[in-house]
Formats: sequence, C-alpha cells, structure tokens
Amino acid sequence: MLFNIDLKAILIAFALSYGAIALVLQKITFALLTALLPHTPFYGFSPVFLVVLFLLLPPVLAGCVVAKLARNRPQLHVLLSALLGAALYAIFSKSNALIWSLIPLVLTWLGFAVFVWLNNRR
Repeated sequence: MLFNIDLKAILIAFALSYGAIALVLQKITFALLTALLPHTPFYGFSPVFLVVLFLLLPPVLAGCVVAKLARNRPQLHVLLSALLGAALYAIFSKSNALIWSLIPLVLTWLGFAVFVWLNNRR
C-alpha cells in the first residue's frame, strides 16, 4: 500500500462521523424543531445551534476516530480524512465551495489535536 495507508480506519471514521452522527443529529433536529413552539424563546436560536452542530461535530469526531484507529502515521490518515470531508462539503455546498471545504480541513485537525491532548493526559 502507498505509505501504509489504513483505508479501513479512514472509511470507518468517515462513516461514523459523517454518516451515523449526521443521522442522529438529523433525528435530534427534527425532534427539537417539532417540540419547540414558534412562540418559545429558544425557537429562533435552535436552528442556528443545530446547523453549527452539523458543521462542527462530524469533522472533529472524524479526526479523533481516524487518529485512534490508524495503526501508523495517524497524521497522514487525519489529512486524508480531512481531504475527504472537504470534498464532501465542497460537493454539497450550493455556493462558495472553497470556503465551505475549509471547515473540515481545519476541524479535522482540531479533532486530531483533541486526540493527542487526551492521550498525553493519561
């Protein structure tokens, strides 16, 4: 394999963070928006919070998971996962694909930093 890349780690992390977490967040979003009445004070804030959560949580989780699952060279695996996430964001963005694709590039590295920080605490 090229650089001993563990594709299974990348695919598992990508499916978990962008697939399963997105489905869970989607269920939570629909439950919250149907439970909150338009006259409550949190109704206007909840869609903004959930959109931010949709954008921030999957890349950070992908960085943590792929760094944990990679047998060797976790930084290379995090980079590949970030590029895959950036491609996903660029494909599904309606406008400004370059700006939207920067989100997973930065946040996946943040997830890797969280993983390194948690491992150094132990």
